[in-house]
Amino acid sequence: MYRVVIVEDSQLLRTGMIYTLDWQSMDCQVVGSAGDGLEGLELIERIKPDIIITDIRMPGLSGLEMVERARLDGSQASVVIISGYDDFDYAKKALKLGAVEYLVKPLDDEDTYRAIRAACAKVDERRRLEGLQRRLDAVEDSKVKVFKRYLDNDAGIKSEYTQQAIDYIAQHYAEDINVRSIATALSISESHLSKVFKDTMQATIGEYLTHYRITEACKMLQDSKNKVYEVAVRCGYNDQRYFSVIFKRIMGITPNEFRTHTNAKE
Repeated sequence: MYRVVIVEDSQLLRTGMIYTLDWQSMDCQVVGSAGDGLEGLELIERIKPDIIITDIRMPGLSGLEMVERARLDGSQASVVIISGYDDFDYAKKALKLGAVEYLVKPLDDEDTYRAIRAACAKVDERRRLEGLQRRLDAVEDSKVKVFKRYLDNDAGIKSEYTQQAIDYIAQHYAEDINVRSIATALSISESHLSKVFKDTMQATIGEYLTHYRITEACKMLQDSKNKVYEVAVRCGYNDQRYFSVIFKRIMGITPNEFRTHTNAKE
């Protein structure tokens, strides 16, 4: 459901939009309306709608000024601007403030529905990006916590072997490595290294290696020139399908979805 606020000084137009448009068909609900910019700003700050539909010319505070202040207060709502003035400068400023559509009075129903649907699509995209960012933050928090557990430990043989294993993973994560090969490279038994690493990091070497690879994959996928199968190989996964399964298990989305949303954010 998309929560909509309408700010329009013409009561006839405002009431007409509220009661004549088929909001339900667009999965929308009008949660508030106002007759001027100041009242509209208070409404936006209080209700925090997903979509704002506002006239430009209003007493007290123009629609553009209202949206500008709302943005400063943190509103990320999609905006549809309505005006009786087919003025390029207004349209340019509206778009600069992130307006999805600029409609000129008298309003055409088809154009209005198209504008509202475009605003809904913009809300969907923002929600997807926010969800992705939460997942990225969770991965980063996990990485910080893992390293913090290591840094908080007393110095000694455990820390030394753990650091060597971490350094080895950073240098060889693109290769076909596992606990046994890492232990062999460090001249330590597999069981002893596993115990030391788990005691120090509160995570297994396998978990750490997977986490490290997916973190590096996220960095590579932000460059749209890197193909998913290339990223998989560069991160130590020769099977792209297996890489995608591991990636989605950790990130909650596929590598392609991650790349699409990251590029869209830019």
